[in-house]
Amino acid sequence: MRKFGAMIVICCVIAGYAYAFSSSSELFDKFGDVCCDDEKARLDNFAIQLQNNPESQGYIIFYGGRRHNYPYCHSARQSLPRRGEAEARVARLKPYLVNSRGLDPKRIVVINGGYRESWMAELWIVPKGADAPTTTPTVQPQEIRFRKSRIKKRDYECDV
Repeated sequence: MRKFGAMIVICCVIAGYAYAFSSSSELFDKFGDVCCDDEKARLDNFAIQLQNNPESQGYIIFYGGRRHNYPYCHSARQSLPRRGEAEARVARLKPYLVNSRGLDPKRIVVINGGYRESWMAELWIVPKGADAPTTTPTVQPQEIRFRKSRIKKRDYECDV
C-alpha cells in the first residue's frame, strides 16, 4: 500500500509540473532587421508550431526602434525611423500566417510593445488558459525622434 501511495504522489508531482510548464507563455522566436527570406522562414516555423498545438494562441509583439537599417536588411547604415514605420513593417506578418500558412486569424494577436533600440518582433506561443505575454519596452516614447518623410507601402513589401 505504501508503494501505491508513493506512486500517486510522484504522478501528481509530475502532472503538476507538466501542467505548470505547458500553461505558461513561451517566447518562440525573436528577430530584428532581417531580410525577407529569413523573416519568412521564422514565420513558417512559428506557423508549424501553432499547427502542431491547435489549442495554442500565437502572439506577435513588435517594438518600434530608435534606429533601423536603411534602406534594407543588409545595410549597416542606421537611420531614424518614420512615424508608422514599425506598424507598416509588422502589417505583413499576420496576413502571411493567415493567407500563406492557413492559420485562423483569431489565433494570431498582434501587439504594439512600444520602443526598443531597434525594431524587433517577438513570436510567442501561448497555451490555452495561459496569460498573454507582457511587453518589455526599453526606450521611452518621448526619447524617439522621427525623420520626416512618407511611408510607401512598397517599402515594406517583400512577398512575405
